Amino acid sequence: MDRRKFIHLSTAGLISPMVGPLAQTGVRTRSKGYGVAWTSIPVRSALAGQRTPEKRPPVGAAEFIDLCHELGAGVCQLAYEQLGGTAGEQLKAVRQLLERREMVLELGVSARLLESEESLAPVARVAAELGVERLRVACLGGRRYETFKDLKSWQDFARHWKRVLRQSEPLLRRYQLRVGIENHKDWLADEQVEILKSISSPWLGACVDFGNNLALLEDSLEVVRKLAPYAVTTHLKDMAVRPSEDGFELSEVVLGEGQTPLREIISLLRGRDIRLPIVLEMITRDPLRVPYKTDLYWATYAKRDQPRVDRFERGVLSRASARPLPRISHLTTENALAVENDNLRRCSEYARNILKV
Repeated sequence: MDRRKFIHLSTAGLISPMVGPLAQTGVRTRSKGYGVAWTSIPVRSALAGQRTPEKRPPVGAAEFIDLCHELGAGVCQLAYEQLGGTAGEQLKAVRQLLERREMVLELGVSARLLESEESLAPVARVAAELGVERLRVACLGGRRYETFKDLKSWQDFARHWKRVLRQSEPLLRRYQLRVGIENHKDWLADEQVEILKSISSPWLGACVDFGNNLALLEDSLEVVRKLAPYAVTTHLKDMAVRPSEDGFELSEVVLGEGQTPLREIISLLRGRDIRLPIVLEMITRDPLRVPYKTDLYWATYAKRDQPRVDRFERGVLSRASARPLPRISHLTTENALAVENDNLRRCSEYARNILKV
């Protein structure tokens, strides 16, 4: 079923948009090392929230695990909040579902939980009951160039998280939990390596995102080369860019349609750890604006880094997309869901069949 036909049928009420085409893909082969992150379903979550606003979370653990299973994934990277509760019977049901599906679970948790044993201990208990060994965190929820307006604000942020991460290591070691800190448009690769190298622990590493540091004017392959020795988990994505008046637009696109060297990156990561999960993060949304030509973009640096700008423009921007980047803001939520479902299906087929993850 092609996208146009699915949109027509779903808007006519003939296919439930909460199921979409995914259950009809007839997945035959599954990959134990391939996963899908909960951050790949923003449209599905928004639509579920509109339909049943009293339901929290809108897309629960069982529904998302089944979705990952339908996509041929053997790894489910689930937000802690999607559990909907941590009572024994609830966790037992999730564990049984994972076992039936022969899937491994990773949990995405707030980095704030690393600030004290009091906040981390309940997560560690849940992780143990679910058989979870890997957590994904992000120190910054937003983007460096949008969140901080001056250098001091960034330095305070950096100082805080360097202290928290160092103090959390003995706890992670005790609970036998590996934490991957995502390069979430906050740390430059060298800054993140400096933190991880100074702590030097197998329990504290990186969630290596394939595309985020483009927003910091860093080449994806170079970023992965630096973070690969610390990889705990990943966010697989393909990216496209397009110049704009004040910088460029940045967008996730279907795997194989962007400029990210996916095969090289996966080969590099799996060459260090053959069992490293390769977890899809395909965010269906409008492009992000990266205004690197403005003064505010450079507010968190001592000065504008012209050599980095020049390298980025010669490299990444010279391969900018000739076509407009994908947008969904003009679509109804139901139609946007059809696009999101199609993106997930196509990415999963590419990851399993072409990239062989």
